Amino acid sequence: MIQLCSIGRWATLVLIALTCQVTTATQPNVVFLLSDDQAWNDYGFMGHPHIQTPNLDELAKAGLVYERGYVTAPLCRPSLASLATGLYPHQTRIRGNDPVMPAGTNRNNNKQRWAQMRARMTAPMAHHPSFIKTLKANGYATLQTGKWWEGNPLDHGFSDAMTHGDVARGGRHGDVGLKIGRETMQPIYDFVDKATASQQPFFLWYGVFLPHSPHNAPQHLFEKYRDLAPNDSTAWYWANVEWLDQTCGQIVDHLKQQGIYENTIFVYTCDNGWVPDPDKRNRYVRSKRDPVEAGIRTPIFITHPKTIAAKRDTDALASNIDIAPTILRACGIDPPAEMTGLDLRDQNQLKARNRVFVDAYDHDSDLDQLDDLDSGLRARVVIDGWDKLIASPNGNELYDLKRDPDDRNDLSSTNSQTVDKLMGLIDQWLIRTEPAVPIR
Repeated sequence: MIQLCSIGRWATLVLIALTCQVTTATQPNVVFLLSDDQAWNDYGFMGHPHIQTPNLDELAKAGLVYERGYVTAPLCRPSLASLATGLYPHQTRIRGNDPVMPAGTNRNNNKQRWAQMRARMTAPMAHHPSFIKTLKANGYATLQTGKWWEGNPLDHGFSDAMTHGDVARGGRHGDVGLKIGRETMQPIYDFVDKATASQQPFFLWYGVFLPHSPHNAPQHLFEKYRDLAPNDSTAWYWANVEWLDQTCGQIVDHLKQQGIYENTIFVYTCDNGWVPDPDKRNRYVRSKRDPVEAGIRTPIFITHPKTIAAKRDTDALASNIDIAPTILRACGIDPPAEMTGLDLRDQNQLKARNRVFVDAYDHDSDLDQLDDLDSGLRARVVIDGWDKLIASPNGNELYDLKRDPDDRNDLSSTNSQTVDKLMGLIDQWLIRTEPAVPIR
């Protein structure tokens, strides 16, 4: 019996060796910086005249920056799911933030039903690939902090996590994890120190709840922008943006103090855009949840001076769908075949593709209709070069982003051939990315 058990353990070790690529402490660490609700031009490195983001500016200056980056959805939960899986929302069936509840019920007056619906809503995540799972399987320590919608992060590839995801204890989109940045950075420091001591490469998901509302940055930051902003609502939002930047700088400083900054890759993006309502603090106008540029565009950068030359790309189209395979390839790991995104380190690949796609769905999803890709659909978007088509159930809108970067002047009525061409690209995209068998 002892001999058989030894053979079993030996076979298991052989299987692991065959299926996982070897990782060592010399492999790069990865810090994924994920902004939450921020406009694409609200950064110092993107030319904002007032907002100061010196820490992100320094990382961007040292890295490969794509000014024309795009999210996969202008809403946080489907956007984050795409980042983890490398799949679009219509593929993951993770399309809205919350489930459509039975008439007369909500998460406050029927907590048992709410818990059941949430469990059903997050179930699809277990069926999809994940770059986090792949990193862990290849020897990486993986930490979740901040936003996380899909239940317990430990079930989805994280070796360590702040968020518990337990609906009975208030789990929804991050619970305890949302304290990162706003209240503490210590879990990150402890995780980094533990991984370093064990000579284990690490991955850090910094899904900080900033500059997301509540816009309640320290008072001195609000006072800094009060006379520069057009209104107090905007000043509070700008203050939260700088607060985000300060916390990113704290991570950089700790890695430098530990002597591991040089061996760390930084990847930066945002989940969706935000334009503050001038009259209502913590509210937005024409941005989040909408397929407009203010809702779906974001800068994306990857920084690792040892292996990536610093450069700004003002033309190539990058997508958050590219982030999962890029991180894996940068760590010397082949991505799962389902991940069709490109390697952000290869500008030529992105220029050859020259287009990106976006799904936009309702905030709440009808869980009985998830196999219908049009259920809850607000719009599908293709950006091909500088041409942009928003195809919605109510009609099509066409924009020339070269001349109209805030997509205000609809050209669809006078450019039917371009509309037809772009609709064809959307149709081809849906065929190419047809989801797997229905998930029940």
